[in-house]
Amino acid sequence: MANYYNEINRMIEKIAHKVLISDKRKFKVARKNQEFSLLEMFIIKKIGKNEIKSIYELVKEMEIDRGLVTSIIKKLVITGYIKKEKAQEDKRVNMLRLTVSGKEIYNEIIVGQQEFFEFILSDVTLNEEKAILKFLSKINQKIY
Repeated sequence: MANYYNEINRMIEKIAHKVLISDKRKFKVARKNQEFSLLEMFIIKKIGKNEIKSIYELVKEMEIDRGLVTSIIKKLVITGYIKKEKAQEDKRVNMLRLTVSGKEIYNEIIVGQQEFFEFILSDVTLNEEKAILKFLSKINQKIY
């Protein structure tokens, strides 16, 4: 292990803490100061990427409790960001789409994410990017 073990550990703890606090306070999306939890933003992103997605696909992809996904979807339907419709092939299956407002939020989330990564990677070399990717890949392998 390198000399920076304690500093890396401390920084990861700080980042995790800030993410937890930010999620509790909600993340603000520029448009009309709308606030979303991380899970709400992930659901909007998952649906926005594919245009249409079933609740089953969403639960399977996100690997979280169906009840939690359903309650978040219900909130996003009530607030007008997602619309639920029956699948044409099988009327028992609910399909999810972003509304016009949902697409606007999706686009703002994507732009915010791009700006975030541009800021982080603006003065990083290609070799440093590779090292960061390797580091994050190892974290991803170990979590879960």
